[in-house]
Amino acid sequence: MTPKVSVLMNCFNGEDFLKQSLESIFLQTYSNFEVIFIDNCSTDQSLQIAESFNDDRLIIKKTHKHMSLGQARNFGANFFSGKYLAFLDVDDLWMPNKLSLQVNFM
Repeated sequence: MTPKVSVLMNCFNGEDFLKQSLESIFLQTYSNFEVIFIDNCSTDQSLQIAESFNDDRLIIKKTHKHMSLGQARNFGANFFSGKYLAFLDVDDLWMPNKLSLQVNFM
């Protein structure tokens, strides 16, 4: 059994890069993961972009007020269920084998 990885993504107005960033997660060769997407009171189309992904591994949570990155990550940590935790910022991309390599290393 492969261990589950929880990927935590904090988003505040990240619409310019969000679609590509989320795609890089869902194109992983490692499939036992969940994405905890934190909408940190975005005023752009970020939430709608995240909601457009039809994948049961995507868990969307919203903050009630805008938080610092650290606070938003702490908020998101309440929702993960994986053995490992990974962070992905909305303006970053992952290579398709990133999770596989890291889990194998662990």
